[in-house]
Amino acid sequence: MMYGSRKMKIRGRIKNIFCLLSAMLCLLSPVYPQSTLSTEADSNPEYLSALAQLFASANQIDPAGLQSDGPLIRIMPDGMIRVAGQGKLSPPDQALAEAGRRLFSLYQSIGGKSSPKALLLQRTKQGLFVARDGMAGRLSPSPGEAMGGALQTIASADSSLPGAARAWLPLLAGALENPGASPPRYPVARIAQNQPTLITLSGPEITRAGTDPILAGPPGSMINLIRNEGRSIQASVLFSETVQQGFSKLYLYRASDALTPVASFDVAIGAGRGGRPAAPDDDHGGVRASASPLLQPGATHASLAGKITSADDVDMFSLRITAPGMLAVNSQGSSDVTARLMDRNGNPVASNDDGGPGYNFGMQTPVNPGNYFLSVQHCCGGGGNYRIDTQLTPR
Repeated sequence: MMYGSRKMKIRGRIKNIFCLLSAMLCLLSPVYPQSTLSTEADSNPEYLSALAQLFASANQIDPAGLQSDGPLIRIMPDGMIRVAGQGKLSPPDQALAEAGRRLFSLYQSIGGKSSPKALLLQRTKQGLFVARDGMAGRLSPSPGEAMGGALQTIASADSSLPGAARAWLPLLAGALENPGASPPRYPVARIAQNQPTLITLSGPEITRAGTDPILAGPPGSMINLIRNEGRSIQASVLFSETVQQGFSKLYLYRASDALTPVASFDVAIGAGRGGRPAAPDDDHGGVRASASPLLQPGATHASLAGKITSADDVDMFSLRITAPGMLAVNSQGSSDVTARLMDRNGNPVASNDDGGPGYNFGMQTPVNPGNYFLSVQHCCGGGGNYRIDTQLTPR
């Protein structure tokens, strides 16, 4: 079974100089203890959505009902799944494979980079077996404990993982053992590419930068200092597509000393999901301003085809509801797409991942007259074709 691969400025010319110096000197320069960085970005981090999807898959796995050992399933970080000498997977083993695939997606959503080694999963009569290729494995009595252990195994080989994130991961692993629980707030600021983001930096080290500080990021970043209040700084940050996804740092300097940062701040740079209008070769735009009309005013049924072409591709659709009723939205096809329904202000109304047949989404929700938007994307960084069917049953 195979799946798709895992869907402003600083100050004129000196901006590029400081960006390059940050990259070259980060290993040579002493860095003071990290201060606090908060962002005014997405209040619903992707990792929480990925965590919920992972729970949905894990809940379908029942090791206790197994009469014999299941097949050994190999999940690659890019989402490819291989099962040696096995035909179609049973529903529990298919759920196990999907849970492993989503585990990689979850880790990537917090900025992590996994090694190319496969994750090995197997249902046995003694419990769930988890290992990385070439490494010793372990048996776990529950899906949650197995996924939590697998997550920490993936992270153990990631040298780019900041200390704050590494200390937080056991809390996330603990939440995996309790479906419905959420871990504490993720301690690393997450900033998407091509998405202007306001950040606030605070802490005693900020005063060391003086009254005219300089904030530098990796090459390809554009940073504007907006306000300096002594112990805190507000800035606007924009990471272009050329900035590598994953963990990086922002460095704060005194204007009189461009070689020694006075503070550093960890950031997790992610793909700019839905941050741009449709590209010339994109079938549907990724923001509300470029949404494709789906359900027209007065209509009760509509269908539309779409295609997810990359990990950061989001398809946005508009629905005009003119009468109160029950709205059903379903997808068809072999792509594992997820959907989120929002009102005209972007507030969530309903969401679903695997509520339809196979890996299709399917949801029903009561609606009142108004404008709605539906966003569709691949659950785990893959791609493929799909079709949406909508049905409004007036009440």
